[in-house]
Amino acid sequence: MRTKVTSLLILVMLLALPASSFAQEAAPAWLEETMFASGKINTVLIVVSVVLLGLGGWMFAMDMKLRNLERRLKK
Repeated sequence: MRTKVTSLLILVMLLALPASSFAQEAAPAWLEETMFASGKINTVLIVVSVVLLGLGGWMFAMDMKLRNLERRLKK
């Protein structure tokens, strides 16, 4: 039973390998034509960074508020 599962897993991994390599060929051409050539990639990176930093800050603030509430409930 174990050898069947192992061989099936290896087969699935080997079949998925060419699909991932085909998917990676088209992406750089599109990115180079649209984002890199026009300079928009910097704007996209800045916006994504600001959004992620904002979410991180909000989560930290919520964590601090929850800690304070938990301390009050324990007292």
